[in-house]
Amino acid sequence: MKKILFLTAIALISAACGNSTEVKNSAANAPSANANAANSQTVSQSVKEEVFTAGADPRADIISAAQKRQKLPFWSAKVTSETNSAVNVEMEYIAPDRYRFKLLSGEVIVIGNDTYSNEDGKWEKDDEDAGDNIKEQITMGINEGAKNLKEVQIVGKEKVNGKDATVYSHKFGDISTKVWIANDSGLELKNEVVANIGGKVQKQMTVYDYNKKISIEAPKID
Repeated sequence: MKKILFLTAIALISAACGNSTEVKNSAANAPSANANAANSQTVSQSVKEEVFTAGADPRADIISAAQKRQKLPFWSAKVTSETNSAVNVEMEYIAPDRYRFKLLSGEVIVIGNDTYSNEDGKWEKDDEDAGDNIKEQITMGINEGAKNLKEVQIVGKEKVNGKDATVYSHKFGDISTKVWIANDSGLELKNEVVANIGGKVQKQMTVYDYNKKISIEAPKID
């Protein structure tokens, strides 16, 4: 079960941080913790650095937002689903290599290549070397997401938590995505993904917070 908790956390951060066009909803969809070698060839073709254009180039704006977030010293996000509560998670990140995932099934903390999990009220140190794998998955998520970005459109202007934002929309196969990007900073404030997976509609929303104070420390192991 610890392995499943860990893999689910990896899958969720890959989907949210990479703006992936796939709704990752279970450990079955998660990449293996030992997948670095297999993924290295995919990640080798990195997406070029994009600049926020304030709507002049919608596709570039979405890629830029994902790239800008990964350069921040810290951020947090909340992922919720109307159709699958198993994917609900709160994520926190502190550069360069500290992560916390709070899921319904437990909690995972990653500091460098040290991984800790709490599934039943007791913290344990796991054998997984997660740090490099997480970075690999985020980079691959951004790259794969960029490949699938086609016919991006601006569909409106809205406020997200008091911030003025432009709403972008794009579709890939049976998956539709809307992204809210702040007009001033070019950072992604929110995204919504609606997907038809196996004949079932799934909805997932991610809301980002760039101001919340975060502290991620290794837990005490009894």
